[in-house]
Amino acid sequence: MQKKWIAIAAAGMLLFSSMSAQAEELPRRSLTVSGSAEVTAKSDTAAIYLSVETESAQVKNAARENAQIMTDVRNAVIAAGADASRIETQNYNVYPQNIYDDKGRVKSKKYKCTNSMKVVVSRLDAAVEAGANRIDSVDFSVSKTQEYKEEALRQATAAALRKAQIMAGTLGRSVVNVISVNEDSADVTPYRAMNVRMMAGAAADAKESTPLSPGDTKLHSHDTVVFEIG
Repeated sequence: MQKKWIAIAAAGMLLFSSMSAQAEELPRRSLTVSGSAEVTAKSDTAAIYLSVETESAQVKNAARENAQIMTDVRNAVIAAGADASRIETQNYNVYPQNIYDDKGRVKSKKYKCTNSMKVVVSRLDAAVEAGANRIDSVDFSVSKTQEYKEEALRQATAAALRKAQIMAGTLGRSVVNVISVNEDSADVTPYRAMNVRMMAGAAADAKESTPLSPGDTKLHSHDTVVFEIG
């Protein structure tokens, strides 16, 4: 008899546990919304993409002259405050160029050497004055990128919460919990100045500061949040 009551009690406990588990697994009312934000920051860093081009009838002379000028450019931008560890060679190329006469026949040959690098500086003029004769573009950005990214993420999440509260309130519900959060993207859009080649040349001739105006850097964030509503 005692064994019988133990078996009944055990069965009751299993049934109760099963019912509790089923109750916990009941679907929750949820609302999925997305939030996005854009933070604008004043640019305080410039990444310059510049090149040194030389040419000569002798390939060795073109390469030697290019190396010397690029060394001068590198030393000048470092002296102006550039971080040596953030100077990167982008491209190096030596190639022949034929010179033709008026009848289309090759009358001579010269060699052109192009050396391009990326350098983070606060003064563009130092590179120009040292001999950089081609500046392809300048990307302006912010040094404290992570801080602005985090602010954009906070604003995007707050926007998602506001959306959820409006939608839930319209349906006669309220936001009671967060089920999941996913950061979809976090992008930085630097301000790029493209038309700087002629400006740099004019500054070198006039011995004046290169007229570049750093624009604003934009940081974007987008996330998706699933809220429980009750």
